[in-house]
Amino acid sequence: MENNQKYYNKKKVLHIANKNALGGGIGTVINYLREGINQSDEFHADSLFTTYNHKNHRPGKTKFAKGLNQEKNISEGELEDLIGNYDVIHVHGIPHYGILEHLQKIKKKKGKIPKIVNTAHSSVKQEFLAQYENAQKNSEEELKKDFKELKYLKDNNVLNNPSPFADTYWGSAIYRQEQIMSLADSVQHMNEAYKKEIIEEYAASENEEKHKIIPNGVKVINNYKERPKKKRLLFVGRFAKDKGIDELIDSLPLILEKHPDAEIRLVGGDKSGKLVNKYKEKTKKLIQDHFKGKSTEEINKYLSKIDFTGWVTDKNKLHEHYQWTDYVLIPSKAESFSLSASEALMHKRIPVMTKTKALDDLYISKGIGLGIHPDKRHGEGIAEAIDNILKKDHSEEYDNLTEKGRKFVIENYSFEKMIENQLKSYRELIMNKKEENGSTKHDHNN
Repeated sequence: MENNQKYYNKKKVLHIANKNALGGGIGTVINYLREGINQSDEFHADSLFTTYNHKNHRPGKTKFAKGLNQEKNISEGELEDLIGNYDVIHVHGIPHYGILEHLQKIKKKKGKIPKIVNTAHSSVKQEFLAQYENAQKNSEEELKKDFKELKYLKDNNVLNNPSPFADTYWGSAIYRQEQIMSLADSVQHMNEAYKKEIIEEYAASENEEKHKIIPNGVKVINNYKERPKKKRLLFVGRFAKDKGIDELIDSLPLILEKHPDAEIRLVGGDKSGKLVNKYKEKTKKLIQDHFKGKSTEEINKYLSKIDFTGWVTDKNKLHEHYQWTDYVLIPSKAESFSLSASEALMHKRIPVMTKTKALDDLYISKGIGLGIHPDKRHGEGIAEAIDNILKKDHSEEYDNLTEKGRKFVIENYSFEKMIENQLKSYRELIMNKKEENGSTKHDHNN
């Protein structure tokens, strides 16, 4: 009875996320948040996972998760009542229209109105421009078609007036990001660079005070081994274009040419294994073409240096991969936080990442990560950066980097720090709500 009473006295938080995003960083963070929040005496957290039915992002299935293994389907009719029963609604990323419409209705009601938090993982406008530039430069037939569609949207001002293009992917996404950030009582970012960019791009300077920074967090681990210092390189993540997988694969023959004693391990890909097989074949062809003229035995020796593990979900297995490596490669076009960089430093391994504004702000400028210039984020550029790094690996500089990096991550990017920051943010929102309703102890009329 006492435990039930304790539950009912807690303020309730509902995390909303797209089901398709749960395989990446968002899923990890929501699990961390729920675990940490539910250990507090003040808050209880549940989750709502949504899917999309159509290209215009109308709602598909919606699952409500009371506990980690207690998911159940929610009908459209139940959704609005369910959402209205929480004190805080935390939307991770961009919600589909169905969720957005329910939140807009709830905001217009009288009485108990949940506070809305939005974590903005990235600027959709920046993603659109990156896609546009990529399609413009690419000669593939499919991307030529994409370029025509993207150019039409750009020429017709989709960036500043997305509403007429709400039936397209980009018009819809830009519009929904505008709406959720406008509706939210608090907009969270994971780094200062993204915060500044989004405020500027979405003309949000008039409510800049509601934008705040809460970095992601990683679990503190203490059972790590010292770096092997055997030229071991690790990639962890989805084999997605924005993660730089193509450019990384292009760099592998060039890395092995300069450092035939290096070893490369690629962890992840996709659950089905189709992308893993695709990139395995691509790697094999690149190695064969690059080392043309060498014997089959020599070519096979190079290929044996590259290991595709496939999709890994087991945390102990992932821990073993970090233990194995010296360097974690993160050649992404953009990252809002990069869990793999913090996980690398937690294991006292060295993250090597694209020097984007965000990753520079979070890691490189703090002396806890090595950078690849964004203009050199291609096969030759990545190989050149790795070559220079491996040549210096006998110095104490990298040992100092990992020592400093681990300490910094524990103090600033740990799971515990993230929960502390998040609970503080929720608490401030709830207190503000009480003041608005005139029910706070700090009422100036008392």
